[in-house]
Amino acid sequence: MPSHYGAIARRFSSALGRQIPLDEEFKSSKIVQEDLSSLDAIFTGLVEWGGRHDAVFLMDTVSEDRFQELVEQAGFPFLAMLRSKDQPPTPVLITKSGTGLQLDVFAESETVTRTVRSFRDSSLEPELMREADGEERIRIITCFPVNDIGSREESYPQGGHRPYRAMRRFFGILKPERREIGIILMYAIMTGLIGLSLPLGVQSLIGFVSSGQVMTSVIVLIVFILIGVLVSGIMTIMQLHLVEYIHQRLFAKTAFAFAFRIPRIRIESVMKVYPPELMNRFFDTLSLMKGLSVILIDFSGAILQTVFGIILLSAYHPLFLLVGLVLVLVLYGMIRLTGPRGLSTALKESSFKYKTANWLEEIARSLGTFKLAGKTNFALEKTDHYVSHYIQSREEHFKVLRVQYYTFVLFKTLVTALLLVLGVVLITNREINLGQFVAAEIVIILVINSIEKIILKLDTVYDVLVSVEKITDVTELPVETHSGISLPVQPDKGIAINLKDIRYRYPDRQEHVLNGVDLDIPSGDRICISGFNGSGKTTLSHLLIGLYDNYSGSISYNGISLRDLDKSSLLDHLGDYVSHEGIFDGTLLENIVIGRPTCTPENVLWAIEAAGLNDFVSSLPDGLNTRMVGGNVRISESASRKIIIARNIVERPQLLVLDDFLLGVERREKKRILDFLLQPAFAWTVVLVSNDPLMMRSANRLVLMKDGRVHEQGTFESLHKNSSNLRELLNETTTT
Repeated sequence: MPSHYGAIARRFSSALGRQIPLDEEFKSSKIVQEDLSSLDAIFTGLVEWGGRHDAVFLMDTVSEDRFQELVEQAGFPFLAMLRSKDQPPTPVLITKSGTGLQLDVFAESETVTRTVRSFRDSSLEPELMREADGEERIRIITCFPVNDIGSREESYPQGGHRPYRAMRRFFGILKPERREIGIILMYAIMTGLIGLSLPLGVQSLIGFVSSGQVMTSVIVLIVFILIGVLVSGIMTIMQLHLVEYIHQRLFAKTAFAFAFRIPRIRIESVMKVYPPELMNRFFDTLSLMKGLSVILIDFSGAILQTVFGIILLSAYHPLFLLVGLVLVLVLYGMIRLTGPRGLSTALKESSFKYKTANWLEEIARSLGTFKLAGKTNFALEKTDHYVSHYIQSREEHFKVLRVQYYTFVLFKTLVTALLLVLGVVLITNREINLGQFVAAEIVIILVINSIEKIILKLDTVYDVLVSVEKITDVTELPVETHSGISLPVQPDKGIAINLKDIRYRYPDRQEHVLNGVDLDIPSGDRICISGFNGSGKTTLSHLLIGLYDNYSGSISYNGISLRDLDKSSLLDHLGDYVSHEGIFDGTLLENIVIGRPTCTPENVLWAIEAAGLNDFVSSLPDGLNTRMVGGNVRISESASRKIIIARNIVERPQLLVLDDFLLGVERREKKRILDFLLQPAFAWTVVLVSNDPLMMRSANRLVLMKDGRVHEQGTFESLHKNSSNLRELLNETTTT
């Protein structure tokens, strides 16, 4: 079976157009050794593998009609299961291949591959495993890559001009859609060529009429022109269809790129920004989608029509070609001179747009604060500040556009006059005939209108480039790489931790918060880290759970350095409660389980009871399926903290790092939870971070920090007797 598991992963990789390696860790994984008759087991293993290679695997349940639609139209592979009477269910991978489908059936003895025109022709539809409900919905696993949103920062030279960088990023976003874009451009070329049928047809009509030829030829020519107009319209509709397909893919890829990267973002890279505000950049996807329609259809059509028009004019007389080239050069020069300024002002305008939106969100998030502030106009005053800067930036941007518009209108007038005069001179000198003159004037009007369309929609180009910059602000944030050695653990033993000469300072500070911390935490130990404000205890807890990377010294878990570990394997065995955790918008069950497939109902009920949530859950109208509003709104601080405790113990981890996790919980309940978590029956290692005397007494060992170092350690009783620092800390805590 392991070889089939690898084959499934390889086929997924190949279907995505990538060659993702099957590393030794994946091949030796216990999950890979499981029976492939379970779609859940396959899914768990694929998620583990894909998480290290920027590939997202999702399991879904769809109706039969929706399944048929996805198979025929979607550009990504599907894994389903086939029923079998005498043997275990068999996985089948369905991949779009050219005009047909490739089916890989992973039978017990061999993998059978065949190609069919449609899934209905495969005879597999009745054999697909379905859910037990009345609708007989089909369970599937899908996969797609998430690392193709924009070009990477290192792909263009450092210090390059921002417009060129934005253009490279824009082309990076379009690169995966090059097939569809190529078809759109092909339609645009054909539409441009057909568009020339109008002036050529008019020229021929004038020739027929002036020569007195029969009406039959005229009627045939008119019908020919009308057919050209009809075909051109149909091709435009086909372009819109392809652009809509790109829109859907772009929206989905951006959403999943954000969702995939956000949990993996290095915390240190967003310390100077507010992460929720960064997520507003996602709405630039809509601006990008709207702008793409204009660029791929209107712009491409206008540019091609201009090129074809100038070529046609040059066939009448070389002077027309000269005028056309001058027109294009002036257009290019104008955009080259004013474009960078236009993009700069558009970015500034966008910046204040997001600041305004973020401030309004902050008002809503801190509703109680502003409601109870009394007679103050602070909310309005700060809104006025951001809105004023936005309007000022928009005025600066429009000034650039206005210069471009005025320049073009003036030049358009001069070029039109020049072309008309040139046409009159040529027909007067009998260098062209009347039909050619009329056709030339029609082409001139088409060329002028095409260039006008480009100029008047330059604002759309700025919007697209700004959208690309804003989206890649998120997708190019540095992320953690899930690679390295898996953490070796034993189910009946906690994780041993060793810290040696740990030093750390935050990116925006010069002095170190930690100045050479040495600490040994044996497996199964229960310690409490305490200290005065600024002593570094919270920073140390963040380092213990792998939030920060830019430290010096050595942190090892079960003898393996954190720098060598696959951090995801550490997190799989870690339960933590730090300031970064909170309640998100979802059901209570989702807040506890967070989609982890190994969280059984029995473990959930056990965690709820251990955290003291039974009465709270019983009081909810829908029990575990009650929706929790994000940000701890509408539930007490005590209930919120208990939910997070349940979340972190539900998988019975080997390490618990708990930073002031019982603030706001009544003392009797706090002692009950502590006694439960610290009982010897649990093998996990527990690190408490708190100045609460109850937690200090409950731990086996107290570690007292001062000035970024471990100042003293021992039992609470011995330190209380011999340490003036601890007595001072307790007095300060009691006073506070």
